[in-house]
Amino acid sequence: MKGFLEEWRAEALRILKDPGILLLFFGVQLIYPAVYPLPYRAEVLRSVPIAVVDQDRTPVSRQLIRMVDASENVQVAKQFSDFEAARKAFINREVSGILIVPPDFTPNIRKGRTATLPLYCDGSYFLVYRQVAMGVQQSAGTLSAGIEIQRLTATGLTKKQAMAARDPLPLMNVFLFNPAGGYGAYIVPAVLVLILHQTLLIGIGMLGGTQREYGGNTGLPENSSATGRTLGRIFVYLPLYCLHIVWFFGILFRIYRYPQRADLWELFFFLLPFLLATICLGLCLRHLFRERASAMMALLFTSIPILFLSGFSWPVEAIPEPLRILSQLLPATPGIGGFLKLNHMGADFHTIKPEFIQLWLQALIYFILACIIAWRENMQQSRGDRGKLS
Repeated sequence: MKGFLEEWRAEALRILKDPGILLLFFGVQLIYPAVYPLPYRAEVLRSVPIAVVDQDRTPVSRQLIRMVDASENVQVAKQFSDFEAARKAFINREVSGILIVPPDFTPNIRKGRTATLPLYCDGSYFLVYRQVAMGVQQSAGTLSAGIEIQRLTATGLTKKQAMAARDPLPLMNVFLFNPAGGYGAYIVPAVLVLILHQTLLIGIGMLGGTQREYGGNTGLPENSSATGRTLGRIFVYLPLYCLHIVWFFGILFRIYRYPQRADLWELFFFLLPFLLATICLGLCLRHLFRERASAMMALLFTSIPILFLSGFSWPVEAIPEPLRILSQLLPATPGIGGFLKLNHMGADFHTIKPEFIQLWLQALIYFILACIIAWRENMQQSRGDRGKLS
């Protein structure tokens, strides 16, 4: 118990005396999660400006242009008579897409042929590309359906019969767990869990690098057990990050009105082994860094790969098998996956049992490794003390 209290005090003093660590554990946690969602407040990208080159100049082409402009996804910002002028507007970022209505558009429709509509989208921005393509496709599909229904009613069918003949199996799309299809509600919750994971690893790694860079294990309590030393370090970070959980998922979620189908206590219960596993992993990794800056550079670099390997932004089935196995060593993988199932999908604990058990196993394994490393610290310190006495 004495070793636990001494190490808790020593680790807390290291944090309080380090302005960089204080900024990471307090400033970043308070400001960054509150600022990060601001660009996504609109949730869905709307009224993307596009240009139209109407080479047909018929009532049908003008009707199509009006329908495209009425779409919530895109807005017809400019109309040109030739493609080169539209291309210049696209290169100058005045528009994000170009729709061309070819001169044979209406003649092909009247002859019952397939009419082609060339569409150029900005593929460098996925969301812009998606909205432009969806807006034009929906408008063209609506116009096509209206033309076909007119043809069918001309054969003697009623409008209801024509609609049923045109689309005998209508498809109704329902966005589960994210009804608005918003980008912020999709990405921000997973990123907040990743922030907990990465700031813990970076902060603990920076403390380890600082100890090595500026005097090794100076300030470590003497004659303390490895288990007590490890537990003392863990209980410095655990209460602090429990407060961050309240700030992230109890306050910010309500401010930004993100979907929350789990009670805060359920999130606490699930994220407890996640925090323990991440802290213990950080205590294992802190001894790999000989300099303070190396921990920041190495661990910050891993943030985007970890986000992809967690399976939230890229399908797990598309991840190569070696990387998929490697990702299971990281608490972020079951942590993000289980959190999204619990909070977004409304799953119960029986459903997230595999992720929950995996996090506890990780916490146990990394705790044992951290204790072994702390025992080696004790041995090295005792040898150094004997050397000084001799």
